[in-house]
Parts: sequence; structure tokens; C-alpha cells
Amino acid sequence: MKKALIFALLLILPACAYVDPSLTDQTVVYSNSPVRKSPLQVSVHPKGKQYTPLTAYFHPFVIQQRTPDHAALSNSFGQIFFNVWTEERLFPTMEFGTNDRYQGLETAMDTARRRGADVLILGKVPYFYAGHTLDDTAITIQLDIYSTGSGQLIWTMMQSGRIEDKMPDDYIYFRHEYRLSESGFNKIIRAIAKDMTIPVAAWLPSPFAHFKTVETEAEIKSELAGDSTSSMNAPRNAAMNSERDLPPEQTLGTNARGVNLDVLFDFDKATIQEQSYPLLDSLGQALNSDELKGKSIVIGGHTDTKGNDEYNLALSKRRAEAVKAYLVSKWSVNPAHVKTMGYGRTRPLNKGLTDEEQRKNRRVEIRLAE
Repeated sequence: MKKALIFALLLILPACAYVDPSLTDQTVVYSNSPVRKSPLQVSVHPKGKQYTPLTAYFHPFVIQQRTPDHAALSNSFGQIFFNVWTEERLFPTMEFGTNDRYQGLETAMDTARRRGADVLILGKVPYFYAGHTLDDTAITIQLDIYSTGSGQLIWTMMQSGRIEDKMPDDYIYFRHEYRLSESGFNKIIRAIAKDMTIPVAAWLPSPFAHFKTVETEAEIKSELAGDSTSSMNAPRNAAMNSERDLPPEQTLGTNARGVNLDVLFDFDKATIQEQSYPLLDSLGQALNSDELKGKSIVIGGHTDTKGNDEYNLALSKRRAEAVKAYLVSKWSVNPAHVKTMGYGRTRPLNKGLTDEEQRKNRRVEIRLAE
């Protein structure tokens, strides 16, 4: 009877476990050995919060341990880490320098500057051991983040991870055995990368901020200069209600202050259509008001989801620059207080494919940078 009950319980174990049942011999349960991590060490970090979105250049990992397949491991380890940070959407634009050989910090910094990145992300591997399916697999990762403008080191983090070859657990009626993964490095690096996103995500502006679409000077001032919770507590308008197929966290309000403007451009160009001039005039008046004058803003351009990433990023950047030029020329907004970003198609309001749904994705975002 006891064996029957235990057998029934084993059958409902999580999918990660494999059961080799037996009514006469000891039942064996197999599961993958877990990733064990050391505490995340953050030895260098910014003192304040970053309010302006940043672009990043991610260099392949620097393997500090001597190995014959250095270049392949450098790209492989770095790509795994890069994929996790891309999934977490920490930066609106993050480029991985595939096959870029490390020739010193200054060379890597120059490469990041040429790519137009605000930060250089440089991962280092001081130790790794590949046990595959026969022994422990372990790796230690140090991650340094530099400002390309000043060359200053702004983040240093380090963490180790290991998948251990564990002895079986014997429970009389069944035995629990652990299997070593054939993709141990992938699991460990992904686990470390996720841990390292936590402090960096808290420092950066939220990638999930979706703002109200507004039309008047009063609405713009209310959202940008009002109480910090106004955007969070405001009712969602029609454009926001059209969000579909997005993860739940992307539909939540944030403490970020910003607005969406339905600025119209000529097809496939960065030329502002005349019918959008009154809307931009409302923005210019708001930015020259007592509440907002002298404040720094970020103008972000968004495209629809059609076309490739590279083209849409460039187009959205040009459109943001066109809005900045209009504000500087007509409303004498200080260009030093305005930064432009191109988000391309990476942050759609909705994923619908109708003309109207795609039109709502083509927008200009104004975000307060303070």
C-alpha cells in the first residue's frame, strides 16, 4: 500500500523529473542538478538613479583563463549573457560585438563610441570548469559597465555559479538521483545574468513605461510636471486600452513621467506633416512654461512593427531628431536639455496588425529626464 501511494505521488512530480517506476525494486527518480550561485557582489555602482534611457555596446566576454578555443568561448559565453539582457529589455538598443577580439579597454571603448553607445558592457571570466555530464561545471563572471562619454567605471559585479555532481538521496522506497546537464554553462550563465539584471534594472528607467496619448498644452504639463503618480493613477485612454498580447508587467503604470504624441510624418521619412504642427506647438508652449522650463527631456521615436529592426531604429531616431529640431527652431528650447532616442519597433503599444493598430504604434514619446 505504501509503495502504491509513493508511486502515485512520483507520477505528479514536476516535468523536470523523470521517474523509473518499479513495483518490485526500488523506484528511481531522476532530476537535473540545480544551479547553485554565490551571493552577487556589487563593488562599484552609481550613487543615483539614471533617468535617461541608454544605448549599450556589449563586448564578447574576456576569457582570462588560458584555453585553446578562446575566441569561440568568448563569443558563446557573451552571447548567452547578452540574450538574457535582451529579453529583460534593459536598454532600448543593445548591440553585441560578434567576433570582436579584446585588445584592451581603450580599444573596446573606442569601438563602443563608434557604434554610438552610451555604455560599454564588458564581461570577464576569471575561472571556468567544464565537467559536462561527468563532473561539476562551474564559472565565475565579472561584469564591468563603463560610460563611453567619461570613460568612468560605473558598475562592477561578480558572481559564481556551479552545477554539482551530487550523490543520490535514498528514501527507502525510492531513490532520487541527479543528472548533470549537457548545457551546464548555458544554465549557469543565464542564472547569473538574471541576477545581475536586478540592480541595473533598478538604476535604469523602466522599459515598460507606457504613457497617455495627449493633445493639449494643459495635458502635457499635467503629465510631465504634475504629481509623480499622475501617470500611474490616470485612467488608460483608448490607445492604451488597445494593448494586446503583452506581458502583464508591460501594462502597469510606473513612476516615470511622460506622454505620447500622435505626430504624423511623411511615409518612410522623417518629415513632419503640417497637420502635426499645432500638436508640437502645444509641446513647445508646455516646455517654456514655468513648470517645465529648463527641465531635461528625452524624445523617443517609435515605429510600427513592419520592416527590419535596423531600418526602423534609424528611422525612429531621425524622426525624434526632427521633433527636436522643430522645438529648438520655433520655440527656442535649449538643445542641451533635449536628448533623442530611436526605439524602432521594439516597444509597440499593441501587437495588432490592422492599419489603425499599427498607426498607434507610430508615435513620439516625450519623457521627463529628471
